[in-house]
Amino acid sequence: KRRLGEDRRFFSYFHPALEDEPIIFVQVALTKGLGKSIQEIMKPDNNKEKKYDTATFYSISNCQEGLSRVTLGHFLIKRVIYEIQEELPNIKNFGTLSPIPGFAEWISYCDKDKIKNILGESSDDISFLKSPNFKVGDTRIVSNKKNIIKLVAHYLINEKNLNGFPIGDVTRFHLRNGAIINDIVINANISEAGFKRSFGVMVNYLYELNSIEKNHEDFVNNKKVIYSKALQQYL
Repeated sequence: KRRLGEDRRFFSYFHPALEDEPIIFVQVALTKGLGKSIQEIMKPDNNKEKKYDTATFYSISNCQEGLSRVTLGHFLIKRVIYEIQEELPNIKNFGTLSPIPGFAEWISYCDKDKIKNILGESSDDISFLKSPNFKVGDTRIVSNKKNIIKLVAHYLINEKNLNGFPIGDVTRFHLRNGAIINDIVINANISEAGFKRSFGVMVNYLYELNSIEKNHEDFVNNKKVIYSKALQQYL
């Protein structure tokens, strides 16, 4: 019920061959600024003044396994932006609160020297990230926020697959669609699933309407990963 509230939108692609079953869908929250927490997004709507300026895409799901490699999401996001602009002209910003599915696994096999090199001058011990006793709500996440953001920024921007594109499939998806990596958010998903994926860390990808096409071309043709100035300090 919460996902279909007044401050929510739910868009799907359908096909005549599948009648009532969607091919892909995206869930959108109308927010003040980009959403920073899945748990906050799913709370009851407390914004009585309804002063929303942003559409935060917080879930994009491909429902058909056989179409998992088909880039329907690329078309859906652009169409959703158009539809929201038509309906709600006060919504000026478009972006996501997205998971980082492979980050915790990458940390688990990342050797100590590589981590030390990424963190640079920091001498803080963050070996707790590999500990089997590391659980949701651990206070060391907040006290080591800067170092964790450094590791996530490196993972998103510098770790590449054999084709020279970012290793994360969610990152590739949004950058290929013309987004930029805008922000890295600690404790954005404090569920067990969110912790298992990436210790609760999530990413805001931003869709700047006047640069989507150029960003898309730079990424596809030149493998350029575009990110905000705010993230430069962590690299």
